[in-house]
Amino acid sequence: MNESSASAARVEVLWRAGCPFCSRLRRGLTRAGIATVERDIWTDPAAAAQVRAATGGDETVPTVLVGARALVNPSVPQVVAAIRAEYPHDAESLVGPASGGGRRSLLAGAGWSAAVALGWVLLALWRPAASWHLAPALLAAAWPWVVAQDLRVGDRVAGTRVAWAGAAGFVFAAVVTFGLSAAGLLRGPTVLGFPAATAEALAAGAAGALVVVLVGLLRARRTPVTRSAWVGAERLAASDDVVLVEGNAYFPMSAVRAGALRPSTTTSVCPWKGVARYYTLTVNGTELHDAAWSYPHPLPFARRVKGRVAFSGGVDVRESG
Repeated sequence: MNESSASAARVEVLWRAGCPFCSRLRRGLTRAGIATVERDIWTDPAAAAQVRAATGGDETVPTVLVGARALVNPSVPQVVAAIRAEYPHDAESLVGPASGGGRRSLLAGAGWSAAVALGWVLLALWRPAASWHLAPALLAAAWPWVVAQDLRVGDRVAGTRVAWAGAAGFVFAAVVTFGLSAAGLLRGPTVLGFPAATAEALAAGAAGALVVVLVGLLRARRTPVTRSAWVGAERLAASDDVVLVEGNAYFPMSAVRAGALRPSTTTSVCPWKGVARYYTLTVNGTELHDAAWSYPHPLPFARRVKGRVAFSGGVDVRESG
């Protein structure tokens, strides 16, 4: 978008001519349908001053202003997350449903499918007369599962990707099934009354893919709920892109008030989420030690919490009206 959209846009892109990073970001924001006001720092001294204020004296571009937030050389998802944090009530009208990971999640799903397929083949080579009954279901479900983990509540476009990933996962599982059968490596007994292990494997694959796809589509059709985190009367974070896991609300990092998080030396280990890193919260001079945590590199089953932070210890998380 350009200056003609200024009345509707709440996102300012501060850029300069000849900057390839600026061109890439501007194209990405246009494809995402995000209305922006673009200001060239070489022709707009006030814009140049804003960049210097945001970067500590440098003129690093692109710098994106979203409300009170200044993002230096951000990605499109980071801009989207900042918009949702600053304007949780009308974010949908500004950016539409979140993309939910797009191509990256599809490629990651394909990678996990390949890993599960390799494991199944190795097990079949080891004991071809054994029935690895869960293998085809896990193989068919792996691809849509990963895509669904990156799906944001209410993102119907990503719901379509989950459905396509489910179909691709089942086709991949069927190819591996027929390959193992042709090689004589699928000779185990059946347990569900099917006449042959091949038929049972195909049924298991279809069931695995279908269950994961249905769960993903249900999440995609739900209405996003805005939640906020408060320390007393001070709002710490707000977003309608919050992931609930084990009763804890995980906010996007970009939704947290700037300067409120300070890394501590505390860590903990969850057997299914991975290693948690803790933060001390500072809000208007009040410090809450280890009152926030995140999983920078979560295990596969906790992929949804990557890049997010949760709170406890004096932080009140509530739904926002």
